[in-house]
Amino acid sequence: MKINIIYGPMKEFNSKIPTEDTISLSEMVRWSDARRSNPIEDELIGTYNYLTVSTEEYGGVTDAFIERFIISILIYQNHLGYTEIFLHNPPTRIYDQIQIYKDHFELSIQHSSYPKTSKDALKEIKENFDGKILGQPQAKTEILTALYDLSNNHDTKPKIIMLYGPPGVGKTETALFINQAINQENKLLRKQFSMYHNDSFYSYIFGDRTNSFAKDLIDRESNIILLDEFDKCNKVFFSAFYQLFDEGIYEDKYYKVNLQNAVILCTSNYLSESDIRKNLGEAIFSRFDAFINFHSFSNEVKEQLIDRIYDEEIAKYSSSEIEIISSINIPNLLKQYLSSINNARDIRRYLKQMIATPLIEYI
Repeated sequence: MKINIIYGPMKEFNSKIPTEDTISLSEMVRWSDARRSNPIEDELIGTYNYLTVSTEEYGGVTDAFIERFIISILIYQNHLGYTEIFLHNPPTRIYDQIQIYKDHFELSIQHSSYPKTSKDALKEIKENFDGKILGQPQAKTEILTALYDLSNNHDTKPKIIMLYGPPGVGKTETALFINQAINQENKLLRKQFSMYHNDSFYSYIFGDRTNSFAKDLIDRESNIILLDEFDKCNKVFFSAFYQLFDEGIYEDKYYKVNLQNAVILCTSNYLSESDIRKNLGEAIFSRFDAFINFHSFSNEVKEQLIDRIYDEEIAKYSSSEIEIISSINIPNLLKQYLSSINNARDIRRYLKQMIATPLIEYI
């Protein structure tokens, strides 16, 4: 029997597995459950050449099944006939079993590769940052300085960068832009830490087969990782990030993930490095490679954003609606109240309201 282990995102796994004569782990488990009450199921399911197991499917079986995974698939092989197995990001416990029985299998292990931070990617950031992220020219220089080492192949340790400043001034958009420059079509892994409460965060950080940080990391499409609102994470969990930030290794009771050459971007709404040090603590503060400050918008930048966001919003409407909207100079109206506007989210919210107002009259 041949076992193929494929580490990486789901789309990579799907590109490797056969499309015919295949049974998935979920289908096999359903068949096993059914045959306990109806032995005729043995005759109904048929035989297959291949067994496939995706990352999500490990969460659908018991711990006992995981502990005896290799024995189970050898037993089921007698009924289902498969001679080749495709495993997507197997938990450590399954990998260890394979190593014990490796003399009984032909083993193939494939790791997905992620685009590195190249000089071309840095050039893309340098030339197009100001057009994508308004009002933060100093952030561009600091980001390029922080990322340059990764383009020289001297150090594979991930870059850990804190983007800080008031909300709505371009921190998350910067992470998305960096990902586009380095990874292009691959989606970055973004985790919103403010969404987790203590109990759910504990199981997420320290290991749950159905939903864990390590599982999300091993399934990632991109080597750019955004930990949004990192400051909302309870301090008791920071120790879980020490090895990741130091060595690029993240490990829980189910997975061990290597993040060499990754860029890990954290965001917070603190306004100074001293605030970050005070509130997060020296142990995690000292593990960041760079702290990049995003400033509040000037009135000039606010006006530019009003024009840009207005164009984005009216593009969503029909030509007849645009004719109605354009009868009022909405951007100029909003520019009279710049002191009431703090960030891009404010601008978008106000513009949506102002655009809708004349349209309501024609309903």
